[in-house]
Amino acid sequence: MGKIKVGSSGWSYKDWVGPFYPAGSRDQELLSIYFSRMSTVEVNTTFYNIPQPGTVKKWGSEAARWPGREICVKVPGKASHEAAMDDGPEGLRKVLSEFDRTVLRPLFEAGVLGAVLFQASPYFTLRGDIKYKMKSEPVVPIPKYTMGIKRLGEVLDALSSLPGDQVLELRHSSWLDEENRLIGEARDLLRSRGVALAVVDGPSFPWLEEATSRHNYFRFHGRNRSDWFKGGERDPTERYDYRYSPEELEQRAPRIRVIDSIGDKGTRVMFNNHPRGNAPMNALEMMELLGVGPLASAFEGFA
Repeated sequence: MGKIKVGSSGWSYKDWVGPFYPAGSRDQELLSIYFSRMSTVEVNTTFYNIPQPGTVKKWGSEAARWPGREICVKVPGKASHEAAMDDGPEGLRKVLSEFDRTVLRPLFEAGVLGAVLFQASPYFTLRGDIKYKMKSEPVVPIPKYTMGIKRLGEVLDALSSLPGDQVLELRHSSWLDEENRLIGEARDLLRSRGVALAVVDGPSFPWLEEATSRHNYFRFHGRNRSDWFKGGERDPTERYDYRYSPEELEQRAPRIRVIDSIGDKGTRVMFNNHPRGNAPMNALEMMELLGVGPLASAFEGFA
């Protein structure tokens, strides 16, 4: 059984000042305050832009000040949503190589790199001729986005060459069998590369427990089903504005323990329901349920 770490997707949110961070907290203080309460964090901003070396160095230095803390990083969309979709394996490796050099290696050398998350595009499909199961999927298949097992293998090969613990989050139901389980070929590929399949709690994909690696990764997106599938122009953060109830967390905690008992490299549980401080509050509650903390003082400052 590995060690369970619980955290949130990001830490630098203005609406956390008051609900989570003490009133008057400055931007440069937030990561330190965060690590005083939680041991892991998932950086999502790297999906949109590769940060400057100085920024990465600051992250690494701050995490290194706190024993046992780590930083998990999301692969850039330029790799997961562009190169993985349109280019051959060479194009994908080129983008990942730059990401490795600029972000992953500095964190690895600082001793604080945790998992590396590759969130696949919702158009990353096994086949384009099956009946779609998820409301978030396109109604009409686009042939160029039918990637298949061969491309999945290429993605996993490129991903497994990176430092850290690699994680893949799938988002299209063509990867599921008739019983809503991961198809055998995909499961075997993940296991052969030692890449964990992200277990997702959210409206867009079923809760899918597949032990494919020595480590495990859970992502809680919230359960705003109506907002998740709402079309038109809107605030994109609305879909994540959800506070899990104690009962909903208690339902998931035993399953997290079971999956954690299978591997020996640890389990990470990330809350992505970030608006209004929902994520850190639920993270601290889950830590308590799983017996990995927090101290009572960690709840100080919450409304």
